[in-house]
Amino acid sequence: MRLGSTTTILRGVTPAASVSVTDRLVFIKKVYSLLAFSMVTAAIGAYLGSGPLLLLVAPNMMLFFILQFALIFFASFAARKPGLNMVALFSFTTVSGLTLGPLLYQVGPTIAAEAFALTAITFVGLSLYVVYSKKDFSFMSGFLMAGLIVIIVGGLINMFFIGSTMMHFVMSGGSVLLFSGFILYDTSNILRYYGTDEHVSATLALYLDVLNLFIALLSILGIMRSSD
Repeated sequence: MRLGSTTTILRGVTPAASVSVTDRLVFIKKVYSLLAFSMVTAAIGAYLGSGPLLLLVAPNMMLFFILQFALIFFASFAARKPGLNMVALFSFTTVSGLTLGPLLYQVGPTIAAEAFALTAITFVGLSLYVVYSKKDFSFMSGFLMAGLIVIIVGGLINMFFIGSTMMHFVMSGGSVLLFSGFILYDTSNILRYYGTDEHVSATLALYLDVLNLFIALLSILGIMRSSD
């Protein structure tokens, strides 16, 4: 499954870049605290989806994919509604973890741990680069959206018509590059253009980047290990 970053959100009246340093740090702390808690709820969902609820999730993957998309839209809609936005965000992250469960069960704990470590290193490294370079990556919007369309269309064609492991490997490699770019883009936008009341929208954008990067790395490592 390939989910795009939700960067088409409403902009706040007060962008984070224009407030005091203290208020900006409060906003950033909220975003990354919510992101960390989102990872916890996703991990709980993944544990359930790969173990106790595996027989429920695995035969109904399409239903869970549809539910994920519905929850993304719900989270975007509820982003500025206190209380409801948290319910929507953590409902989505939990369900996304459940949906990952069968894939994690298939690849095994070793590959899952390797993919998680690579994802964490990539995310932290790119985030720090944005912070310390102070570059504005908003110019990447067009390239990223075009790349996302290519990845989605290519993935669907391979899934339903070709079924090539090599093409899946190539598409996964492209996804790693694409969502690394989205991390640069979304982090830059969060620090500059998001309103200080948009911490849930910002968290959702980063979570989607991390989720898709993790899935792509899982696929690559799984294919490489199966070919040994």
